[in-house]
Amino acid sequence: MTAMPLQSRRRLANGIFLVRFDTQYALASTFLRVQEHYESRRFRGRVFSLEEYMDWYATSFGAFTYFEDWSGFNVPSTALIPFYEGKFDPLLRKEMRLLRLFRNVPMPFYVIGATADTDVTHEIAHALFSMRASYRAAVLAAMREFDTRAVAEELAAEGYHRRVLPDEVHAYLISSGRLPGKAKALRSLRRTLRTILREHAGDLHIRS
Repeated sequence: MTAMPLQSRRRLANGIFLVRFDTQYALASTFLRVQEHYESRRFRGRVFSLEEYMDWYATSFGAFTYFEDWSGFNVPSTALIPFYEGKFDPLLRKEMRLLRLFRNVPMPFYVIGATADTDVTHEIAHALFSMRASYRAAVLAAMREFDTRAVAEELAAEGYHRRVLPDEVHAYLISSGRLPGKAKALRSLRRTLRTILREHAGDLHIRS
């Protein structure tokens, strides 16, 4: 059996882990069901097969290009529970290997998946939003002063469930290089969110 191109997990900070993969295909195909069970507008909270998801994605977006479309992943430890409980039987071998990395890690924790240590700002923002109440409170307080509906609508169209939209909007604003036309007024919010991230991410150990 060929070994999956998966690096060992590494702790970035208390409760936040980075798992590195050698290829984007290995990364996306490993995380697909875990990630989409957590945040998909169609599959959040549901048990589904890879084939079901592939059919839905191809119908919704014109082709199944998931493995090329998504290059970073992030999930809270709660997203792993139904996989540990056997609800996604049979598991893919890739999923089993991922689960083994965290079988003995106390919950709660957060998992980031990437092909390199760099360029994970978006995923780190998600991890802090989930794991650190002070960060989440500061982000939500800043966002309340702005109309972020244009960004939320764009992200919802990409397949995100409404319950994760506040988190997704904040991470998008922090890391994206562009803003939708109606959201140009959010530049000052972006600066504020990036300042909040820097203030709260100083203890994360990222190799450059």
